[in-house]
Amino acid sequence: MPDKVAVDFGTLPGRQGKWPADANNYCIQIGGKTTFYSSEASFSNPELNRPVSLGSGRHRLLLSTKIESKSGKLFVLISEKGL
Repeated sequence: MPDKVAVDFGTLPGRQGKWPADANNYCIQIGGKTTFYSSEASFSNPELNRPVSLGSGRHRLLLSTKIESKSGKLFVLISEKGL
């Protein structure tokens, strides 16, 4: 991702402690502008215990899905692999 770009999956800025309530949100920050989106799926790390944030730079991502047994929600699990 270019300089000054960040993406947060499963959270909204300033609300990282609200996961999983905000798990179906993601936002893209470019410079000082933030755009928010909502999704049918929820987002998490592979351990299903927190949101995922990606900053500027190269990323190789592994995406998988899992239905969380307690809530029945579909989660997109985002795992970052080194390049």
